[in-house]
Amino acid sequence: MRSTLHPRRPATIAVFLALAAAVSHAASIAPAFLHEDAASWRFVEGDWRLSHGALTQRDASRGSAAILREPAFSDFTLTVDFRIQPEGNGVRAAAIIFRATGTLSYYWLHLDSKYRQVIFTRSTPDNTWIEIARKRVDLRDSVWHTARIEAKGKQFTVAIDGIEAMRAEDAAIAAGRVGLGTSQGAAEFRNLKVEGETTQMSDSLHEEALPYKVISRGTGPSPVSGSYQAFPDACRLRNGDILAVFYAGYGHISLPTPEWPRGGRICMVRSHDEGRTWSEPRILYDDENDNRDPHIAQLSDGTLICSFFSLARAENAAYRMIGCQIARSHDGGETWETTAQTVTDTNWACSAPVREMPDGTLILGVYRERGSDAWGGVIRSTDRGKTWSAPIPIGEGAGLPLDAETDVIRLKDGTLFAALRSSRVHMHYATSPDEGLTWSAVKDIGFPAHAPHLNRLKTGEILMAHRLPETALHVSRDEGRTWEGPYVIDHVIGAYPATVELKDGTVLAVYYEEGEGSAVRALRFRLKRDGIEVLPLR
Repeated sequence: MRSTLHPRRPATIAVFLALAAAVSHAASIAPAFLHEDAASWRFVEGDWRLSHGALTQRDASRGSAAILREPAFSDFTLTVDFRIQPEGNGVRAAAIIFRATGTLSYYWLHLDSKYRQVIFTRSTPDNTWIEIARKRVDLRDSVWHTARIEAKGKQFTVAIDGIEAMRAEDAAIAAGRVGLGTSQGAAEFRNLKVEGETTQMSDSLHEEALPYKVISRGTGPSPVSGSYQAFPDACRLRNGDILAVFYAGYGHISLPTPEWPRGGRICMVRSHDEGRTWSEPRILYDDENDNRDPHIAQLSDGTLICSFFSLARAENAAYRMIGCQIARSHDGGETWETTAQTVTDTNWACSAPVREMPDGTLILGVYRERGSDAWGGVIRSTDRGKTWSAPIPIGEGAGLPLDAETDVIRLKDGTLFAALRSSRVHMHYATSPDEGLTWSAVKDIGFPAHAPHLNRLKTGEILMAHRLPETALHVSRDEGRTWEGPYVIDHVIGAYPATVELKDGTVLAVYYEEGEGSAVRALRFRLKRDGIEVLPLR
């Protein structure tokens, strides 16, 4: 609910958060308040401590916010000292919050010491990162810096250490509370001062909820997960659980290092209650290489197959390919094979689950690159995955850059439909009349998309979740002939989304945030005739 604004008070007001040594200066500003009382703050997230006029946030694993409950300001000048600690593996950013009308609705200044930049953003419950302006600034860990924000209507001016850093313009929020925060950083704040026109707002700072749930977050090197988590997939198990798998490492590629001697690994989490709660991450597979891009499927005999590919260090190149691999579990994912089966030569990668046909044939979408050329393909197994065919190409020789991340689905008439990514042109597709033995020429599907994941609902629609724009979805109601969308699931670009139909007919999407300290998210929605409706995970 949007707050109602009342006429501005004619007087100015100042708010202080000062060190004890600076308290005597408060008398020069009238009226003034020392907000040493924790009840004056709304602590949204984080591990906050108020002591001797300083406010400290010590949890470097995620975002946090502390918002003053009163007063609200329209036009104002805010200054605050901040010091970012060299802790955590994320971006290590302090934040200044202003014109907050709710716990997720506000402007905020992202003060990033890792990449030394200031980013002016707006947050809403649907999208916590609406970037307005960005500027390189020499911000350093363990150093006290001073930020100054001046707001006049839709005009904003930001200075760091007395030097103007940026000017920005946005008219979305007219007035609200001020606060402090962090983004994957531990930080201290002192000498908070706000002078300006106060505004009476009819609503208190109302509670707002994110539309998604974080089911695993990168928090730095640990026995299980790293600071970078990505490329998730999920499937429904025969016992009703939902099992999600994802990549965990220290970056987009995590080759072995002294800190990570076995490189990136594959982890998993499990939900017993339709995605509402999730287990702690466990390692599914981890050898001496960078094991990545996992996908999960359960066969009709109960066998779980995790498909992935791996990268190894190379003497004369950044890395070398291992090829597509699979690991199996015969006890519902409690234990897994300790040595993966390599099912293609080193030229091929995969980014899809194994698909089982009605006659028991298994099909896995694969892809490869050679110079500037790239195309997709499938491999087949007719003996429950013991042996696999050579890759059957899709789109080879078409002259298109199909870095394909191929996924396949069976249509109602028995035809196989394959979707193939391209990073430079529209997604393409091809069909097979004979269970993947031969394929048609590739055709333009009509829209850009990466990392397709195909899923048929019980009501017959085919969902294609993908990246671009952001994390999105297309829907086909006519067996892949036409596609409706894109319908945006979430405003993050990491994506690699997968979907699982829930027992009530709604859909659970799992996907990831790009960047250090990244997380795997889950979001529930209902498919409608004209799009999707995001629903609480409850």
